[in-house]
Amino acid sequence: MKIISIAGQAALLVLCVVALVFELDLIQFKFKLIVVVAVILSSAFVALIGSALLLLRYFHNEYVPADLIVLMVVCICPMLLWLYSVGLEGMIAPNLHDISTDVENSPALVYAQMNRSKHEGTSVYPIEHVAQQLAAYPDIKSLPVAVSARDAFHLSMYVTSLLGWSIVNENVAIGQIDLRSKTKFMGFKTDIAIRITPVDANNSLIDVRSATLNAERDFALNARRIRSFFAGFNAELRKRQMH
Repeated sequence: MKIISIAGQAALLVLCVVALVFELDLIQFKFKLIVVVAVILSSAFVALIGSALLLLRYFHNEYVPADLIVLMVVCICPMLLWLYSVGLEGMIAPNLHDISTDVENSPALVYAQMNRSKHEGTSVYPIEHVAQQLAAYPDIKSLPVAVSARDAFHLSMYVTSLLGWSIVNENVAIGQIDLRSKTKFMGFKTDIAIRITPVDANNSLIDVRSATLNAERDFALNARRIRSFFAGFNAELRKRQMH
């Protein structure tokens, strides 16, 4: 039992250290996913082996310390949290990291072009992934809205604030909003660009691009961000039209 306790406490200590390192950005992004997977799997392995040993003691009518049961539950939590945050869609999602509603003329990541380091990957939309994106996310497309471009711009700013995205650049003259999002789990960063194009005085077209920094797979999170933004925009637009 002492080995189980030491292994469990060590796994939790490593998890805490890794979470702190990620939050303070003390590790290059390209290593984050590798570290996350390794730590989560190690913690889950300790929890499974420890739980199996505790069950054997229970079935042999031996004493099972309550603190070890709690420790094993805590050790399995990172795996459960990861599965919950990624979901089934994320587990089967293709290896994409840059999603756009307009694959032919994708919104430019203006902020990313000026601020991404060589370690954070290119800000150029990967046209070689267009077929994969269209097949995986046929619903991710430009959103036509029956409001002026200026109104759509300001409403977009409001919706992004509700989503917790950080606005890093805005230009109402060209209808461009640049943002950066950070996941709650391990602090993975994403660059987002919103482009509002006027159609006429009372109609406009909204395009969104979401690109995870220096990662080959986003576990469908970028598509979810775009869907969340459009859902929030439509909901707020309906509220305002009712008043």
